[in-house]
Amino acid sequence: MNEHNFSTFERNRYFYGKLLTVRDFETEQTYHNKKRSMLNRLVTGAGVVCGLGVSASDESTLMIESGMAIDYRGREIVVPEILFRKLRMLEGVDQVSDRKDAYLCLSYAEEGVEPVNATGAQMGAEQQFDLTREGTRLYLSGDAPAYQEILEAQGLENVTVLYQSDELTLVLAAPAAVVSGEEFEASILVVKNGETPPVQLSLEGENTFIVSDNSRLNMTFKESREEKRCVYTLSFPLRAKSLSGVEGQYFPSGCELNVEIGSHRYKNYLTVPATAYLCRDREEYRSYRRRFDSLERHTSGGDVPIYLAKLELIRSDGGVFIGGVTALPFGQSVERETETHGREGTGLEVTTSVRSLEYWQRPDVKAVYQPSTGGLHLDFGIPSPEQYDYAVAHGTVDIALPGGLRVNAKAYSEEIAHGLGSGAVDVRLSLEFVDKDREETALLCGNSEVFRGKGSKAAPPWVEAAAIVYPERGTMRVGLWLHDTVEGNLVRVHYFAQKPERDTSRILSQRSVSIAVTPEFSRLEVRGKLQFHADVVGSEDKSVRWSVREENGGVIDHNGLYQAPELPGTYEIVATAGADETVAASAFVIVE
Repeated sequence: MNEHNFSTFERNRYFYGKLLTVRDFETEQTYHNKKRSMLNRLVTGAGVVCGLGVSASDESTLMIESGMAIDYRGREIVVPEILFRKLRMLEGVDQVSDRKDAYLCLSYAEEGVEPVNATGAQMGAEQQFDLTREGTRLYLSGDAPAYQEILEAQGLENVTVLYQSDELTLVLAAPAAVVSGEEFEASILVVKNGETPPVQLSLEGENTFIVSDNSRLNMTFKESREEKRCVYTLSFPLRAKSLSGVEGQYFPSGCELNVEIGSHRYKNYLTVPATAYLCRDREEYRSYRRRFDSLERHTSGGDVPIYLAKLELIRSDGGVFIGGVTALPFGQSVERETETHGREGTGLEVTTSVRSLEYWQRPDVKAVYQPSTGGLHLDFGIPSPEQYDYAVAHGTVDIALPGGLRVNAKAYSEEIAHGLGSGAVDVRLSLEFVDKDREETALLCGNSEVFRGKGSKAAPPWVEAAAIVYPERGTMRVGLWLHDTVEGNLVRVHYFAQKPERDTSRILSQRSVSIAVTPEFSRLEVRGKLQFHADVVGSEDKSVRWSVREENGGVIDHNGLYQAPELPGTYEIVATAGADETVAASAFVIVE
């Protein structure tokens, strides 16, 4: 194999009496390695085959899952076990110590093992190695990736870097052949760092072969404030005009690129050398593809590494720390089919989970795709059975007793409002009396006969109470039945009324989301670090989004770890509830 392409294969030819030298044995190995590498690259492709997911074990440690990848020369890269690597121990950390982000790269490496003395050798060094170990090189890179090589190695065409800065990179890709009258897609790769504000962009110019209202090709995108990804691809569906046998430029007269990043605006006129051939039908399209297909096209990439992760970095006096991890940012993975439960699958592993919602909430589903593992997780939100809430009212009614003989007499109150409005209401009554044994006021609930006897010192009145409720008017009347003489001129009755209620707005107001941040006020030295905590009440979603109000007020990661800037001042730390973006709380830091 030469530097970038596969060469003609030569293998050993054996015959009796042949003298075998080091060259012959090396040729034997090289022949089989070349063949295997060629098949790996052309049939399987380059990228991660399985595993190799990357996550932050803590603020300074990366966890790399075991797995296997194929590089752009077709060589296998195997990580046999889970690796834990401190940032400060990784190769290249010195080159990224002043960067806002860096890439964790993986490439093929070899090393000699089992050193031996080769004193009898006529050529070469006296010390040699018995074995060559095929291994890996894991390192950090702060350099901008070779976007064009990466995307072209994945089969994309007309790859052009539109915009590149420390904050943002935009890379256009568009097909070199389309079918007349059919839809196709152009794409823009967006690469940001962790501190880049929301991005807004437009790419516009005249076009002669794409269907549009004004004969102009316009690609427009506005990023939402909730967008958390640092690397993603925008797809723009387009339709070719009913032309055939012609080749047209996407932007024959150039194009205008407008980029807005926060308050910064960029405008430039570009020449984009992207062209497309319009095929008459699908058959001509396949014929065109075969005619321009080549071994070189399928073996591009050279020494481009596998970018396992894009890391957002936080710098402090204590070193460099991990602010965020984007696994496999450029999608360098090998598509492969797998079998699931004895049937042919698509290589997609689907897992599910179910969470309970309040009964008034709508069912929903959230899908999370993990490119590093090829897994799709579906999280279903199912409303719980409807539950009742209750409105409650309490009050007293004084009922005047009749004069004369009171045994077996009855007395009634006037019609009164119970305070819960119209509708069915449940009323419970209790009688107020003086417990002479304890010399205090007490309430009788239920049948007083229970407390009449030698074993009870309490002497509640022998009275039964009842209520009539009028649902349409929201009122009631209370009546008493006196079974024995009752002292005094009146009896005070306490009523407790409750009404089943499904007033969603009232229930929601009682369960409103709130958030508290600790510490609320603190002092910190320049470039110092401080851990903030947020407590979310009123929602099962406890997640928060951290931010610093001032533009140059330091940085804070998704876990609430704040690093002060070099400039003294007072800065506001804001925590926004993930359950409700309108709910936020602030804390203040004085940097001295």
